[in-house]
Amino acid sequence: MAVKITVDPTRNEAAIRFLLDREIIPPGTCLSFPSPESAEIFPIAKALFKIKGVLAVGVLGNEIMVTKDEKTRWGSLKPKVIETISSTFNSR
Repeated sequence: MAVKITVDPTRNEAAIRFLLDREIIPPGTCLSFPSPESAEIFPIAKALFKIKGVLAVGVLGNEIMVTKDEKTRWGSLKPKVIETISSTFNSR
């Protein structure tokens, strides 16, 4: 079954939460990936860092927080993030 993703803006213009319809990691646990090197062991975060403009990734329960650089616009980045999460998650 394909993963359903809902986009949830935050107060920080550089960060958006992508909420999934299922848990990624156990509730109450958090993973933070401040760099591509730190994401090597977590496939979704590793794939997100391959998208130009992604600066950091955080995972908490059923959500993925993506932080972008100031030059990149969410209008072009959001579809790439959603596609990457979908294809990575659905290939598991």
